Amino acid sequence: MIKSFNITNSEDQIGFYAGLVTSAFAFAEFSTGVFWGRLSDKIGRKPVLMAGLIGTLMSMLVFGFAPNLPVALLGRALGGALNGNIGVLQTTVAEIVTHKEHQPSAYAIMPFVWSLGSILGPLVGGALAEPCKNYPDWFARGTLFDRYPFLLPNLVCSMILVVGILIGILFLEETHQERKYRRDVGLELGQKILKRICQRQCPDSLAKSTDANLEETRSLLEDEPPPGYRTTEGSPRYPASRSLSPAAPPYTRSEVNFRPPGKDVARGLQKAFTRPVVIQIIAYGMLA
Repeated sequence: MIKSFNITNSEDQIGFYAGLVTSAFAFAEFSTGVFWGRLSDKIGRKPVLMAGLIGTLMSMLVFGFAPNLPVALLGRALGGALNGNIGVLQTTVAEIVTHKEHQPSAYAIMPFVWSLGSILGPLVGGALAEPCKNYPDWFARGTLFDRYPFLLPNLVCSMILVVGILIGILFLEETHQERKYRRDVGLELGQKILKRICQRQCPDSLAKSTDANLEETRSLLEDEPPPGYRTTEGSPRYPASRSLSPAAPPYTRSEVNFRPPGKDVARGLQKAFTRPVVIQIIAYGMLA
């Protein structure tokens, strides 16, 4: 691709410019990683992850239509700046998988998928690049793919991203502790779609389960409520309920250990970049 821009005829210079295009993504991703992490604490994990996928989609289209090196650099930098959410993804996995004994298996999925994509991505890109030259029977000269010979692999990846975005909008649940209970229109639509599919594929089993739920609800409503337990005497472990004592004063902040929302964990670079985190960053930097 760099060679097709006709910047230079030197092979050494072509390698230099190719390194610039590759490093533009990594540098932009590094620069915006902390920003996306803080933003996910404010607006939730799901919007940030969806923004990352949409940003990657936009960057691939810009990169595919790049007529020269500056536009290619812009496309890669745009993808890195809008996709610095690897930390957000890891946080989401930790919030989904709450059992510590299952977390190693969950965390192992991410590097596996990344490695699989790193293997298949170059294969797909190399096979679909310059289609008018490699597949003249299918792609004629003078068409859009002749003018932009590296557009086709980016379009294929963009279609895969569109599928991922739709799946995320419809079926990905919010995991942020303070944002997970707000209304999610996309998730509601996804549940309706799943319900329609289940009704078409297994209407008999769905009707049986619905009847069983109705019977259980009816039996619960018809049963007499159990006699209430009321006491004003404290147990050895728990104090008496103040709501049952008319003379009891209301609770104070000190009694319920009141914490203002959003102030539970102190944020900041000093808290985030601890010694183990810094060691991990240095180690990954040396590997890269």
